[in-house]
Order: sequence, then C-alpha cells, then structure tokens
Amino acid sequence: MGRILHESVGRSNRRRRIRGRRFTMTPLERRLAQSRRMVARLRDWGGFFGHSMLRFYNDNCFQTAASLTYTSLLAIVPLMTIGFAIFSAFPAFSALQTQIQMTIFKNLVPEIGDAILDYLSRFMANAGQMPIFGVIGLAVSAVLLIWTIEGAFATVWRVREPRSYVTRILSFWAVVSLTPLFVGASLSLSSTLWTALEFAHLDGVAYPLAGVGVLLPLALQLVGCSLLYLIIPNREVFWLDAFCGGAVGAVLLEGSKAVFAWYMREYPAYQTIYGALSTVPIFLFWLYIAWSTVLFGAVVTASLPEWRAGKITRGGPEGLSPAQRLALALAVLAELKEASRLGVGLPRRTLVARVPVGSLLIDGILDQLLDAHWVAHTTRDSWVATRDLAESTLLDLIKALGIGMRGSVRELGDLNRPWQERTARLLELADGRQGEVLNVSIKSLLADGVAEENSSTTLSVRAVKG
Repeated sequence: MGRILHESVGRSNRRRRIRGRRFTMTPLERRLAQSRRMVARLRDWGGFFGHSMLRFYNDNCFQTAASLTYTSLLAIVPLMTIGFAIFSAFPAFSALQTQIQMTIFKNLVPEIGDAILDYLSRFMANAGQMPIFGVIGLAVSAVLLIWTIEGAFATVWRVREPRSYVTRILSFWAVVSLTPLFVGASLSLSSTLWTALEFAHLDGVAYPLAGVGVLLPLALQLVGCSLLYLIIPNREVFWLDAFCGGAVGAVLLEGSKAVFAWYMREYPAYQTIYGALSTVPIFLFWLYIAWSTVLFGAVVTASLPEWRAGKITRGGPEGLSPAQRLALALAVLAELKEASRLGVGLPRRTLVARVPVGSLLIDGILDQLLDAHWVAHTTRDSWVATRDLAESTLLDLIKALGIGMRGSVRELGDLNRPWQERTARLLELADGRQGEVLNVSIKSLLADGVAEENSSTTLSVRAVKG
C-alpha cells in the first residue's frame, strides 16, 4: 500500500514538474519561439504578396496600365485646367499655384518635370482660348479617363454593375476638386509653420523640420492613392485596407521614381534616339510605370479582406475544384433560400459574412449563378434566388455551372454545413449514374435536421436500386 502511494505521489510530482516546464520558458526557448513566429509572419506576408502579383497578372493589369497611359495623355490638360480653376477660386491659395505646379511635376515626373510643366502651361493657356465645342471635347476626354480608371478598378474588385451616373459624377468631382485643395492646404500649412518658427527665432527647430518637406510628396501620394481606392470602386472598401494599399502604392511609386531617374541619367537612350522629342516617349514610359504601381496598390487593397480571412485563392472559383464550386453555389443558394422565407434578399456583405470563404469567391460564384439565371441582383443592391429550389435538382445545378464532380465537396475553407456530407455521399453514389442519383431537389438537400437527412439518403438509395 505504501509503495503504491509513493508511486502515485511520484507521478503527481513529475506531472507538476512537466507542467512547470511547459509554462516556464528559458530565454533561448523564448527567442526560438519569437523567431518561429516571425518566420511564420514573413511567410504569410510573402504568400500574400505572391498572391497579389499573380492576381495582378491574371487581371491583365499591365494592359490596363497601357490603356490608362494613353488616356491620361489626352486627359491631363483638361484635368489640370479644371483642377487649377477650382484652386484659383480660393484667394488664399492663388499665390501658391506656381509652387504647387512645380512641386507636383518635380516630384511626380522625375528628370523631365520642368519640360513637362512648360509644355502643359502652354497647353492650359491655349485651352482658355478654345471655343465651346473644344472645351466640351476636353471635358469628354477627362471623363473618359475617369471611366477608364473605374473600369480598371471594377476588374480588380470583381464589380459587374457600375454605379448610377449621379454617384459617378459626384465621386469624380470629389477626386478632381479635393486633390488640388489638399495639395494647396499642405503646402500652405508647411510654409506657415516654417515662417512662424523662423520669426520666433527657433531656427534650431526649423531646420530639422526641413526633413518633413522630403516626406511631403510621399504623404500626398499616400493620401491620393488611398482616396482613389476608397472612392472609385463600386464596392464597400474599409478605410484601413485603402490606407494599406495606398501605402504600398506610394512606396512603390517613390521607389519607381528613384529607379527611373537613375536609369534616365545613366542610360540616356531616349535622348540619343529622339533628341528634342524625347520628352514625349519618356513621359509615356513614366506614366505607364506610375499606373502599374497604382493598379498594384489597388490589387493589394482588394486582396486584403481575403488574406485577413485566410482565404487566399487563385483568382476566384476558377481556382477551386468542380466539387468545391458546387459546394460554394449550394452554400449561397442555402442563404438565399433562408432569406426568401422572409420575403427579402441578401446584400453581398451579408453573404460574405455568412459563407466563410472570402469575398472573392462569393463574387465569382454570384457571377456564375447570375449568368446561369439562378440568382438576380435587385435594384436595392441585394441578391435573390430566381429558381424554385423545390423543383430544381442537384443535376440541374451541376449542368448550369458546367462543372463535373472532381474534388471533395467536404473541403471548402471553414465552410461546415450539414448538407455537405449528404451531397458528398450523393456524388460518390453518382459515379457512373448521374441521371439517377442526382435527381434530388436542392431544397430537400439543403434542409437541416435528421428527418431531411434520412429522406435525402433514402432517395439516393432508391435511385441506386432502381
């Protein structure tokens, strides 16, 4: 008895020591754990940017950047004319107009900023003397640029339906009017602060603050990109996602400027070939680089919700197996069926919240169901099912989506529904007998509860026996 008690106490002490070692880490173990966490975080970020680059390529963003480049060349004069006309309406900023023009082109167009500013100043002066039809033509070219930007962002965010014309005009006007005012306010504030510090004989504080002027272009680019990603897409964008994408776009733009300026200095091929006309191809080349960086920032902004939810995929439903696409379609139809009981549709954000696979997959499968006439998008920005799920069968849905049965319907991110197991069994039974086994109504398949599960299983067994 004493020996048994001694062994029991010994085991208890050993467990106590093990628990103590489990929760008390040595400095070396703590550093190793921190290193592992850092490596895992870097791996996650690397995977995210790898996904963003793949999505950038798959969305043909290089071709889109080329289209935006040529459209920008036509629209830059009317846009600047409108912007500075708004700017000159404020007397407090009138003295800063020349300084703002120089700041924009010296910081945004490396190496050739002065030449471009000289040309554009002449063009804007000539634009003021144009007849009414010429002014209308310039305005149309400016609107075409904004529409091209919206179309590019619609591709990145998987938007099918554009906004109303009133909303588009207000959004475009906000971007065009607020940009010069923001630049003017920033320069005016920095100039006032500098003058006040020198007047107060605080030169020791003023000169270290000169470094702020170096960061001002980066800050303006960050704000500009963030506003583009927040305002232009016809999609709900979180401001923090827009800020992160704007930061990526601004940093890439700054890096591109440095590399571009170095290349123009070290390898002046354009000046050698084109001579006095070299400003035009150099400016076009720079616009192409700038738009590519802006579009990559947009891709990062659109991909952040997927990454945050842990649902990075290769370009939407096309990256899923056929069975996973079927499971995703059933999950969306199940949510729309529940909403139809109340006589309402479901907004996209509600579907994204209820079906835990990420917004990219939801948008893709909604597009496929819409093309197959299984769902409809209402004027209230909601989605509704257009087919009677009691009359529609699983085979009908498979044919409508144009998919086979390869893959596992049980595995789709964090999605875990009772009907997944029943659907998987039906697909397994349907190997070679599609027409018989899959003629089960989607309504009975999606029904929760033991009775419905037994009913659908009985249907499948009868179909196999028959």
